[in-house]
Amino acid sequence: MERRYVILEDGTVFDGVPYGADREAQSEIVFTTAMTGYLEAITDPSYEGQMLVFASPTIANYSLSAGKMELERARVSGVITRDAHSVLGAGKPGDEFEEFLERNGVPGVDLVDTRALVRHIREKGAMKAVISDSKEFHGQWVDTMSLDLVGRVCRDREEATMGSGRLKCLYIDVGSKFSLREQMARRFTLHTVNYDHDFSAIDIDDYDLLFISNGPGDPAHQSLRPVVNFVQSCIGRVPTFGVCLGHQIIAQAYGASTRKMKFGHRGSNHAVTDGRRSIVTTHNHGYAVDPDTLKGTGLKVLQWDVNDGTVEAMEDRARNVYSVQYHPEASPGPHDASAFFDSLIERVGD
Repeated sequence: MERRYVILEDGTVFDGVPYGADREAQSEIVFTTAMTGYLEAITDPSYEGQMLVFASPTIANYSLSAGKMELERARVSGVITRDAHSVLGAGKPGDEFEEFLERNGVPGVDLVDTRALVRHIREKGAMKAVISDSKEFHGQWVDTMSLDLVGRVCRDREEATMGSGRLKCLYIDVGSKFSLREQMARRFTLHTVNYDHDFSAIDIDDYDLLFISNGPGDPAHQSLRPVVNFVQSCIGRVPTFGVCLGHQIIAQAYGASTRKMKFGHRGSNHAVTDGRRSIVTTHNHGYAVDPDTLKGTGLKVLQWDVNDGTVEAMEDRARNVYSVQYHPEASPGPHDASAFFDSLIERVGD
């Protein structure tokens, strides 16, 4: 049987059978614990520059639906699975999945011991990896987290206005999911601009609120500095909100710092709490706000991760700033946090 290999930066090699695109891929390797939403994950722009291990064994056991895509095409550089139905003959759903990977240039490796691979990543941390038909890798390792990953997913996007809400929102796209923007457009009139927009041409007084989306990569990357500076100039002038990368950008606008996590949070079963009650949320991030650097900034931690204390929600009530690290739009995942969007309307009205 033909073999394909996952070669890790520390020299560890996992093997399986090839499917999807017939090509080599190199990027950071991460894993998701989500049991559903394989198409949403593969097309999620926050996975730009990463290959994805599915911790849930069975993938593509339900039919692909284009309406679930978070971008027009796949953003992961590769997929690693234990039991992908595209290989094991599940019929039409599996056939659709492999064809989708081929069209999008995404190589896959199936029949991998993903449980052992996930345990290895948890122990050693996220690292560089290669998917290859050879057991050995003699090339240069590339740190994809040092690249302008936001630019990769935003470069071809145009400014757009959507929604018909009474309140007008300036929506800064730093790699937004479709579903996040759709949730906002149900409640506000959105004017969307990209991360590399000429912010000096914007009069923030024309808007009722500012929102910064999710996105991929290192929030401290130099390509995002103009966004951070613009958000900093808007704080106190307009209600300001953010999700995921937007949450981290707001922290930096206050002078706080972000840090790379050992292996990140990715999946739809992450519990967060405010100390009184807990909710289950969807996550996709490899960086987090450093809570020690929030002291004296005016930002208060509202929620944190039950398992490791990661900052999950922040607020500056005096200046009407609020952000969450998790994904309230879910897609996929539980809808415990869906009240986030309606709460923005209430906050703008304060």
